[in-house]
Amino acid sequence: MSQPMSWLLRSSDVGSANRARLLRLLHISGPLTRAGLAVTLGVSRATIGPIVQPLIDEGVLVEQAARSAGESGGKPAKPLWFGDRLHLGAGFLSPDECTFAAVRMDGRIDARESRPVDASDPEEVLDLVRATAASVLTGRSVLGIGVAFAGTVDSVTGTLLANYRRPWLQGLQVGEALRRAQGVPVFADHHPRVQAYGDAWFGPGKEVSPFASVVTGEVLGVGIVEDGEVLKGPRGAGGEIGHMVVDLRGEVCACGRRGCWETVATLPWLRSRAAELGLADPRRVTAARLVAAIGRSATAERLAKEYAGQIALGLANLEQILGLGTYFVHGDAAGGGEPMRRWIEDALVANSPDREPHPRIQLVTQPDEATLLGGTALALSHLFPRTPSRAGSGCAPPRAATGVR
Repeated sequence: MSQPMSWLLRSSDVGSANRARLLRLLHISGPLTRAGLAVTLGVSRATIGPIVQPLIDEGVLVEQAARSAGESGGKPAKPLWFGDRLHLGAGFLSPDECTFAAVRMDGRIDARESRPVDASDPEEVLDLVRATAASVLTGRSVLGIGVAFAGTVDSVTGTLLANYRRPWLQGLQVGEALRRAQGVPVFADHHPRVQAYGDAWFGPGKEVSPFASVVTGEVLGVGIVEDGEVLKGPRGAGGEIGHMVVDLRGEVCACGRRGCWETVATLPWLRSRAAELGLADPRRVTAARLVAAIGRSATAERLAKEYAGQIALGLANLEQILGLGTYFVHGDAAGGGEPMRRWIEDALVANSPDREPHPRIQLVTQPDEATLLGGTALALSHLFPRTPSRAGSGCAPPRAATGVR
């Protein structure tokens, strides 16, 4: 990998970065005229023209109906927005389910298909991935595909390195299989980071930096965003915060280590604890069910608060190290609504440095959509990179232009 400052920007790098910044602005602000883009980006209108025209020619952008010229007169301006002709593929492969969607450039989902992962052979899983993707992408003009993996991933090759619930999937080359089947670039990353892309591009994090996107439920995970970029280690390392050790004498985790955060703050732990406390039907207990029982069961309320505190435990460690300040919580904990949000935030503040502003918790109630939109944003961030790279990324050679298949 090239070291920082070991190479200079080429003219094509500058053009690519400017296109990326312009498209990112549209995602944040909505449709803008050329004059509006120029004012917001701090350049002349003449500078905007050469940037947007190739995007219009390729179908990435279109001119909407002209707006009134207003009292100043002159030619009515036409706002620029994303065209409907091009799509991104977005996928999520979990231990139990494979989901793919065809998503427009503006984040609208045109088609979605989910199929259970009930195969026990890696090649059968690859067949399932290819078939599910084809069911929504065939016949569409696709720029690229972004895929989230529940498990550690080599983000350069698109290989699933490990999943503790499905160890036989180790080494599954999903990225290469999709690239060959669809003939477009494929980009893969760890589920929490892909979810963070969704929050940053299409969700509550569009104008927030830094922040953490938190996965709760069967597992725990965190994706971190700083200045619009999702942070990760070389080749997709990191992000496995659920396996941060919080109790050296704790239970053995599915990963084989002892006392991971996941052993005390996930649904398996919550349901085991519910059984210990004698709650009815403990195997179906969730944050939402516990909160709904408040007023009828003091035990349910006590367990809900304990669950919130256990989630806050790991977030407080993260806050102590990075001071991110904002945490978007997805999944099961989000189903607990305002009571759960308040309990997590109170425990987080109590265990974080005493400084203003205090860290805050915001719940996001559509985790599946966030992950699919994150796959869309993952692909967009590589197809239109804000920061050029000589190393390349994704399961295809870097391309000079967008193109379609």
